[in-house]
Amino acid sequence: MIKLKLFIEDNFDRFSDLDESEVLELDAHYMDDDIVNYLKDNDRFEHNGICVYYVKGPDEVHVENLNVD
Repeated sequence: MIKLKLFIEDNFDRFSDLDESEVLELDAHYMDDDIVNYLKDNDRFEHNGICVYYVKGPDEVHVENLNVD
């Protein structure tokens, strides 16, 4: 999905600074509806080593950096 790729690329510096066990929790209400709906229908989305996924309970989008050694 192009919007998700752009979201990751636009925020790559912030996301790539996340440590190994660190998860950035974003309120889904303040995010683009297309992105949230895509993540609701798909388990996760990865781009450039950044993983983005939806968590139903708190209605959040979580971001993790998979590039950490």
